Amino acid sequence: MLHKKKSGLKMQYFFPEINALQSGKEHLHTMYGRGTIFNSFRVIERNKDAKVISTSEVKKDFLNRFILKPNSKLGLNFETPVVMGILNVTPDSFYDGECSFSEKQFVEKGLRLLQNGCAILDIGGESTRPGAIEVPVGEEIERVVGVITKIKKCSPSALISVDTRKANVAEKALQAGASIVNDISAGSFDKKMFNVVAKYKAGICLMHSQGLPENMQDSPYYENVLLDIYDYLEAKITEAERKGISREKIIIDPGIGFGKSLNDNLEIIKKVSLFHGLGCPLMLGLSRKSFIGEIIRERLPAGRLVGSIAAMLETLRNGVHILRVHDVKETVDAIKVWNIFQ
Repeated sequence: MLHKKKSGLKMQYFFPEINALQSGKEHLHTMYGRGTIFNSFRVIERNKDAKVISTSEVKKDFLNRFILKPNSKLGLNFETPVVMGILNVTPDSFYDGECSFSEKQFVEKGLRLLQNGCAILDIGGESTRPGAIEVPVGEEIERVVGVITKIKKCSPSALISVDTRKANVAEKALQAGASIVNDISAGSFDKKMFNVVAKYKAGICLMHSQGLPENMQDSPYYENVLLDIYDYLEAKITEAERKGISREKIIIDPGIGFGKSLNDNLEIIKKVSLFHGLGCPLMLGLSRKSFIGEIIRERLPAGRLVGSIAAMLETLRNGVHILRVHDVKETVDAIKVWNIFQ
C-alpha cells in the first residue's frame, strides 16, 4: 500500500511491510481486520535505496487507508471480501464464451451467479482477452442491454456492472439498470466515458492496461511495474474526480494479464497492498488467466480453477476488497473458510 508524496522532484511511495514487523509491539495494525499485521512502511523512490519507517511517522488519515474499510457509495459491504461474478455475453471470451446461448440462457446464468453469492454481476458484450478484435458499438449494446433489463426485472436489487470501454454502450447499460461501469481502459479508449458515468452518478472500475487487447501482450515493458501502474491509476482517479465522479464511487484494478508478463503479474500479486494508498476499493481479476496456466502448466482455462483460488486467497491476505471471478460458488465457499482463520 502505497502513499506518494513529492520530495523536490522525487516521488516517494509507501509500502506496508506485512512480513517484517519492527521490534516491539507498539503501533501494531491489522489490515481491514483480516489478521494481517504490520507496523512499518517501506519508503520507495525510483532509482534510490528504500528505507523503513514506523507507521507512527505517517499521517493518521493516510494510515487509515490500510486499516479501515474503504468509504464507498456503491452499496457494498467491505466487512468481508466481495465477489464480482463474470457474465460474458460473448461468443469468444477466453473461458466462458458461448456461441449457442440465447438471451434467455444468459439471463438464467446471471441469476444463478447472483444466487450463488456474487455481490456484483459484471456483464460484458465484448471479449477483451489477448488478441480479441473490437466489437461494433451497436452489436455490443444489443448483446448486453436485454440481458441487463431482464435480470433487473427478475432481481431488482441486483447490483450490475457493465464491462465496456465504450461510452455509448455504458450509457445504454446504465439506462437499462446497471450501476457501475467496469472500463478496462480507465477512460482512455473513449474520452466521453467519464462524462457518461458522472451524468448517471454511477460507479466506475478503473483498470490499468498497456496497449489494446489486439496487441497488449506483445512485449509489455515497464520501468517499474508497480510504480508505473500506481502513477497511472492515481492520474486516472484525479481525472475522474475532475469530471465529476465521486471518489467514493471509484474502484481500482491493477489489471492482471492486461499488458503484463508472468513476472509482472506475480509482482503485482505479491505487493498488491501497495495500491491501498490510493484510497479506493481494490479489485483483482485473475480467474483462470493464462499466468495461472503457466505456473501449473495447464494450457486449458478449464483446468485452472484450483490455481486461481490459491492466488485469490493470497491477495485477500494483502487486503484486496473485490475478486472478479467466473466461479462464484467455489470462490464464495473458499472465502467463508478463509474468513474463519482471520
